[in-house]
Amino acid sequence: MEFLGIGYQELLLVLVLLLVVVGPERLPAMAYQLGRAVRTMQGYARAVRDEFSDEIDYLDEQYKTIKGQVNEAQGTLRAENAKLNSELREVTASVESTVATVRSEVPGRER
Repeated sequence: MEFLGIGYQELLLVLVLLLVVVGPERLPAMAYQLGRAVRTMQGYARAVRDEFSDEIDYLDEQYKTIKGQVNEAQGTLRAENAKLNSELREVTASVESTVATVRSEVPGRER
């Protein structure tokens, strides 16, 4: 099993060298300082993660709001388009009937 790419033998060698270089008196204080540093780094990482999470939630909320507005506008445009098409069909039918009436009234005009 490896820890950060370091096997048991390398980890044991590092610990022995640390004990020799630092000494048994200062080793507990050094471990305490290292633990504090790791906790502080974890706190910073948690704060950054929470900040990003808040920003992503805000952007997601904005996206949903804008998407709803776009969908509403699309629905309105579709309704207006259907209404205009209906009116255009009515006007076209009226014009065609008028043209047919005029053609039938014009003498000598073949159909």
